[in-house]
Amino acid sequence: MKYYDVLLPVPTGGIYTYTSETDLQAGLRASVPLGRRTLTGIVLKENTAPNSKIKYRPINEILEETPTFNEKYLELLTKLSEYYCAPMGGVLKGVISEQIYASDKLDLQIENFKREELTLNAAQVPVYENIKKVLYNGFSTHLVHGITGSGKTEIFVELATDVISSGKQVLYLVPEISLTPQMEERLSKRIGFEVRSYHSKKTPKKRKEAFWSFVNGSMRMMLGARSALFVPAKEIGMIIVDEEHESSYKQDEIPSYQLRDMAVLYGKILNIPVILASATPSLESWHNAKTGRYIYHSIPSRPDSQMPDIEIVDMKQIEAIGGVLSHKLYDAIYQTIQKQEQVILLINRKGYSHTLYCRKCGNILNCSNCSVALTYYKSKNMCKCNYCAQEVRRPKCHHCGSDDIADYGIGTEKVTEVLESAFEKQILRLDTENVKTYKKLSEMLKSFETGEYSIMAGTQLVAKGLDFSNVTLAGIINIDNMFTLPDFRANERAYQLLLQLAGRAGRAEKKGRVIIQTNMPELDLFSRLDCLDTSFYDKEMQRRQMFNYPPFFKMCRITLSHTNEDTVKDAAFMVYDIIREKAETAEVFYPAQAPIYKLQNRYRYAIIIKSPNNNELTKLIHTASAILKDNTKTTLRMKTDRDPHFFM
Repeated sequence: MKYYDVLLPVPTGGIYTYTSETDLQAGLRASVPLGRRTLTGIVLKENTAPNSKIKYRPINEILEETPTFNEKYLELLTKLSEYYCAPMGGVLKGVISEQIYASDKLDLQIENFKREELTLNAAQVPVYENIKKVLYNGFSTHLVHGITGSGKTEIFVELATDVISSGKQVLYLVPEISLTPQMEERLSKRIGFEVRSYHSKKTPKKRKEAFWSFVNGSMRMMLGARSALFVPAKEIGMIIVDEEHESSYKQDEIPSYQLRDMAVLYGKILNIPVILASATPSLESWHNAKTGRYIYHSIPSRPDSQMPDIEIVDMKQIEAIGGVLSHKLYDAIYQTIQKQEQVILLINRKGYSHTLYCRKCGNILNCSNCSVALTYYKSKNMCKCNYCAQEVRRPKCHHCGSDDIADYGIGTEKVTEVLESAFEKQILRLDTENVKTYKKLSEMLKSFETGEYSIMAGTQLVAKGLDFSNVTLAGIINIDNMFTLPDFRANERAYQLLLQLAGRAGRAEKKGRVIIQTNMPELDLFSRLDCLDTSFYDKEMQRRQMFNYPPFFKMCRITLSHTNEDTVKDAAFMVYDIIREKAETAEVFYPAQAPIYKLQNRYRYAIIIKSPNNNELTKLIHTASAILKDNTKTTLRMKTDRDPHFFM
C-alpha cells in the first residue's frame, strides 16, 4: 500500500491524499472520490508521511499508462499558484477544463497540403535572422515591435517552420477568439498543414480534438486564446504571444494570471524562446526591452503600403448627424463606399444607449443587483446589466415611479441604425451581444471579407488584428469614456486601441485614412499617435515612475465583498490596519468603495498595495488571507488580483 497526493480542480486547497496498491508516476490522470463526487485529478507525488489518524480512500482508477502532465507542466502550475497566491486546486480549475483533460484520448490525422511560399522583405529579414540565431540556444524572450501591417506574422511562420523541422511544436497565442478564424486559414496555408485553434467558443468535441492532437504531437502547431497555454504538450519548442499588449490576456477570475507573463515563465521552465509581438507594446514589455531583459526587434515600415493619415474631429461645436456622425466622417464613409472600398467603425459601447434616466426627477435607472446603469437594447426591447446579465423590460423610475424614461449615450445598435438610414446599406455589427457562436463569427468575418458588406461597426473586437485588404477607412465614433476610468493604464489603453484600429485601414496597396471623433481634442495623447514616435512611451514611463506605478513597483488589489455593507467595511479596515503595520517598503492605500460598489448584490471595498519588493507583496497578501480566515465566519469573500488590470 502506497499513498499519493492528487491535485483536484476544486477552488480551495485542491491537494488530497489517496491510497494505491501499485506504484504511480507523477502526471498521471486519476479518477478519485471526493465526498459524494468523483473527480479526475493529477497524481503529484508519493506521500511518504501520511497522517496515521486519517483513513485515506483508495484511487478509483488510473486513466492512462503514460502521464499526460509532465514535470515541467506541474512546475508551471506550482509557480503560478505561488505568485498569484491562489490554491493549487483553484489554479487547475481556472486554467484547464476537467471536461477536456478527463476525456478519452483522440488520435486525429492532420491534413497536409502544399505550402504557400513566402518571401520576406528587407525589413523582415534582419528580425527573422536575429531570432533564428538563438532559436535553439535555450530560453530567450524577444519583443517584436512592428507597426500594424508590417508583416510580423510572416516572420513567425518562417520561424515556426524552422522549429517544426527540428521536431518540435509551436504554440501561437492571440488575445481574442475573433482573431482565430482568419488566423487559422492564414497559418494553415503558409505552414503547409491544418492548424487548429483551441478556445472556449469551440464545441466540446472540437476542443477535445485540438487538445489531444497537440498533446500527442500529431498537430505540430496550435493557435489559441488564453487557455491554450495550458494544453500540456511535451515537445513545445517556441511560444508566440501576438498582440502582447492586450488586456484580454489578463484573467479576471481566480487565478488572476497575466498570460503574457506566464508564457515567459513557461518558456523559462521549458528552456525555449518566447516571442512577444505588438505594434503598441505594453509599458511592462517596453521597459523589459529597454533594460535588457527582452531582446528588442523593430519593423518600422509596411511592405507594400503606407501608414494611414489620422485626423481628429472636435465634436464640441458639432451637431452630429443622428447624434452619431460628424459631417467629416459622414463624407469620408460616403466617398469610401462609392469607390467600392470598405469601412470599419469602432464604438466603445454595446447596446442602443448606455444610460436610462427619468425625465421627471432626473434619476438614473440602475441595475437592482449592481450599482451600474442599465443598457438599453432596442433589438430585444430589453434593458440589461452588462455585469450581472439581468434583463428587464423598460422599467419605471425607481425613485418617483414615472414611466417617462429617456435614454442617452450611443452604442453599437444606435450607430448601426443611423448608418443604415444614412447610407441605405445593411451594416455588419460585431459585438459580443451579436456574436454568440464561433460559427457565426466565422461567417460574419467571411461575409465582410468577400465584400457582402461595405461597413463593419463594432466594439473593440474590430480593432484587434483583423486583416481586410479592401478597408481604407477606419473611424472612431466615441472614445472619450476611456479617459475617465479610475485606472492608471487608461492613457496606455486608449493609445493602443486608437493605433490598433488605425492599423486596420490601408493594409494593401490603397492608402488608408483614420478619423477620430472626440470632445477632448486637446489631449496630449492625440498628438502622439504615431507608431514610429516613442515619445508617448517616454512620457508615460516618467509618469509611472513618479507615482510608483508598474513597471517600477509591483501592485496588488485586494477586493472584499459581502451582502452586508457594514460587514465588508469593518473587514476592509481590519485587514488594512494589520497589513499596514506589517508593511516595510510597501504603500498600503486606505480602503475605498470599489468604483462599482455593488455587484451582484454584494458590496465591495478595495485595498491597493504597491511595493518595490515582490517577496514583501507576497507576504502581505498571505497576511490578508490569514486575517480573514482567523477572524470571519461569514460569507465574506476576498479576491486577490496581483498585477491588476481591472479596477472597477
